[in-house]
Amino acid sequence: MAAPAILLDPATPAALTNLSRQTTGQALRQARITYRNDSAMISAINKAALELEASPWQFTGDELTIESRTTLGKKYTVSTFSPCTCKAAGNGRVCWHYAALTLLQTAATVAAQAQKPRMSDAEYAAAVAACDDLF
Repeated sequence: MAAPAILLDPATPAALTNLSRQTTGQALRQARITYRNDSAMISAINKAALELEASPWQFTGDELTIESRTTLGKKYTVSTFSPCTCKAAGNGRVCWHYAALTLLQTAATVAAQAQKPRMSDAEYAAAVAACDDLF
C-alpha cells in the first residue's frame, strides 16, 4: 500500500516539513499520556493515528484537511480557529479530525525542537580515553 499524499503549502514553516513517523509517534505517546483518563479523547487519538496513515491529508500548521475514507470526494477541515465540519463535532462529540490536528501540531513542535548534536569521532575518542583513564 502506498503512503498517503502529504501536501504542504510552499510557504509552510520548515518545522512542518520535518514531520515524520518518529515525531508523530512521539506526539501520539504524549497525547496518550495527557488524555489517559479521557476514553473519548483516547479513542479519537487512536483513530486519528490510523487515519493519518491511511488517508490523504493537507496540513498548514493551523489547519488540517483530510479526505473521508467512507464518503468519496468528501473532505473534512479543522483548524485552530474553527471547529471541524464533521457530524461528530457538529453534535458536540470528540472528533478524530481535531485529534489528528492536535497530533500534527505536537509533532511539528517536536520536529522544531533543537536536536542534540552528535559527537564527532574525535570527541567520542576523547570521551572514551577519558573514561579509560578513570579505570
